[in-house]
Amino acid sequence: MKKKRLLLPLAPLLLLLFLCLMAPILSPYDPNQLDTVSKFLPPSTLHPLGTDYLGRDLLSRLLWGGRTTLGYAAMISIFSMAIGTFIGIFSGWMGGIIAKAVIKSSDILRSFPNIVLVMIFMTFWGANMLCLSLALILTRWIWYARVSSTITLLQKKRPSILASQLVGCKTSDLLIHHIFPAILPQLSSIFFMDFGHTLLAISGYSFLGFGVLPPQAEWGAMIRDGQNYLSHPEMMFWPGLCILVVVLSTNTFGDYIRDLWEEMHT
Repeated sequence: MKKKRLLLPLAPLLLLLFLCLMAPILSPYDPNQLDTVSKFLPPSTLHPLGTDYLGRDLLSRLLWGGRTTLGYAAMISIFSMAIGTFIGIFSGWMGGIIAKAVIKSSDILRSFPNIVLVMIFMTFWGANMLCLSLALILTRWIWYARVSSTITLLQKKRPSILASQLVGCKTSDLLIHHIFPAILPQLSSIFFMDFGHTLLAISGYSFLGFGVLPPQAEWGAMIRDGQNYLSHPEMMFWPGLCILVVVLSTNTFGDYIRDLWEEMHT
């Protein structure tokens, strides 16, 4: 029963991932192929989701746009988790002034809205997807570092860890085999929730024109393209639906992991 509950929220996400990964095979057209004669066509056998204001096939752009949005969201979340976890475990294990410095730094960064920090970074680096990715990583690692540092500080005081240190166990072995497994469930929960928030951020900044550059397909950029054509809501509906499905799926799965972890320790 628990396995079914575990897989249920992941099913829509896995389906979307599969469809987007298969975009080179499933896409009926080049996502950037222009055909102004065929603009705003309704769904048909030739264009299952219709066409946009430039005659581009919406299904093709949705699939290729998903590769961009999901790919960048995964990359940013993975790098944020890796950097934050490393800093958090190191600072928590060392303790003292290093741990306090990391906690204070994270508190300072958390006091600023992410959009302000991202805009500052992009002012100096430029408005493109690479700069946006770096800016988001620099603002999201703190969540992983804070959790990793706190749990490491608690774990290193356990009698089993202290006993292992007394008998000469290597620090690297303690961190890999004892500290990291204790942090992993919490990190997994944060990762899936952060994945959804990161995807929303990417789509939001692309909607504002700070993400992907035209004519590259991306879900947020597709919504931006459709805002001037409200009489054709399908241009915004399909990418918006995909964003909604992914965010709900990842948040639900992250909540489930957190609840399962709490059940195991109560």
